[in-house]
Amino acid sequence: VRINGGSYTSLTSGAASGSLSLNVGSNTIDVLVTAQDGTTTKTYTITVTRAASLSTNADLSALTTTAGSVSPSFAAGTTSYTASVLYAVTSVTVTATKADVTASLQVRVNGGSYTALTSGSASGALSLNVGANTIDVLVTAEDGTTTKTYTITVTRAAASTVSTLSAMTLSSGTLSPSFASGTTAYTASVINTTTSL
Repeated sequence: VRINGGSYTSLTSGAASGSLSLNVGSNTIDVLVTAQDGTTTKTYTITVTRAASLSTNADLSALTTTAGSVSPSFAAGTTSYTASVLYAVTSVTVTATKADVTASLQVRVNGGSYTALTSGSASGALSLNVGANTIDVLVTAEDGTTTKTYTITVTRAAASTVSTLSAMTLSSGTLSPSFASGTTAYTASVINTTTSL
C-alpha cells in the first residue's frame, strides 16, 4: 500500500495497514496486489478527500454607523470605538463587513438580545438612551467557537435646559427697556395706525 505516490509498504491480507497521513484535499491510496507468479499485478485506488479546517477568522473588514465617524478610525485589530450624537438622535444603525465570508454577525444595544446582521448591510434601528449606549457587534468564525466583539459606545447628548432668547425685536416700535436675555418684561408703544405687529 502507498499514499499520494509515495513508496509502497507491505500489507498483510486481512490486517489493517499502518497509519496513512492525509493532506487537506485529495489523497490517493493505492493498494497493489501481486499474484503468486510475481508478475501479474492489479492496483486498487481509493481517493480520500480531507476537508479543509474550519476558519477561525472572526475579524471585520469595515465598521460604520449613522452616529457619524467613530474614534479611533476603524482597524480590524481594534475592538473599542466611540461616537457622539445630538439629543434629537434617538436611534442609529451600524454596518459591519466581515473579513471572512464564512463568519456570522450579530448586533445588540445596551446588553439586549443579539439579532442577526447581514455583512455590508445596515442593521435595524438601535434605540439610544440619553448618555452612553453600548453597541456590540459579535463576529463568530466558521469554527463556531472563535469570536470577537467590536464595541461602539455612542453617547447621546442630554436635552438642552436653555430657555432664553438671544434677541427679540418688534416690527414696529421699540422695546423698553432694551432687550437683555435675563429680562422677561417689556413695554412698547406704537402709533394709532399700527394695527398689527
